[in-house]
Amino acid sequence: MLHTERITMLLSGTSQLSSSQSRVCLSTATLLRLLTLVLGGETAWRDEERGFLCNTSVVGCQAACFDQHSPIAPFNLYCLQLIFLFTLSLAGARLHQPGPQYLQARPHMHFLSLLGKAIIEGLFLLIAYQLYSTRPSETTCSTSPCQGLVTCKVFGATVRDALSLLVCSCSAVSLLVCVFEAYRSLTYFSEKLVGKGATIP
Repeated sequence: MLHTERITMLLSGTSQLSSSQSRVCLSTATLLRLLTLVLGGETAWRDEERGFLCNTSVVGCQAACFDQHSPIAPFNLYCLQLIFLFTLSLAGARLHQPGPQYLQARPHMHFLSLLGKAIIEGLFLLIAYQLYSTRPSETTCSTSPCQGLVTCKVFGATVRDALSLLVCSCSAVSLLVCVFEAYRSLTYFSEKLVGKGATIP
C-alpha cells in the first residue's frame, strides 16, 4: 500500500490531501505525456531536421536555418518539463509522510507542491506557445554561412504537431487541476484561521 501511494505521489505530484479524482487525473496526464514522448522520440521527433529542406547546397546552411527555425526541439522541451516535474515530485515524496500524521503536520507542503507544479506547467505551456504556435511551414533564412536569402520548407509536421498538441493538452489539464486543488487548499487554510475547523474532504 505504501509503494502504491509513493508511485501515485510521484506521478501526480500531489499528496493525500488532494482529492482522489484529481490525483487520478494528474497521474493519467503524466502517463500520457510519458507514452507520447516515448512514441514521438522513436518516430516523428527522432530526426526533425530530415523533414526540413532548404533550396541551397552550401554546407552548414540548412543546419543553421533549422536551428534558427527551431531553437529548442519540442521533444527536448517536453523532456525537460517532465524532468522538472519529477524532480518536484521526488522532493515532495521525501518530505511527505503518507498517513494521518501528514494530514495534520504538513498541509502547507501540499499547497507549495501544487503551486510549484502549476508554475512549471504554466511556464512550459507559455514557452511552447511562444516557440511553436506560429511556426510556418515555409520560412526564409539568411543566417551565416548561407549565401543570400534561402527558402526552407517543413515536411511531415502534421504528426509532430498532433503529438505536441497532446502533450500541451495534458499540461493544460494538469495546470487547471493544480489551480483547483490550490484553491481548495487556500479555502481550508482561511476557514481554519477563522476558527471553523474545516477539513479537506
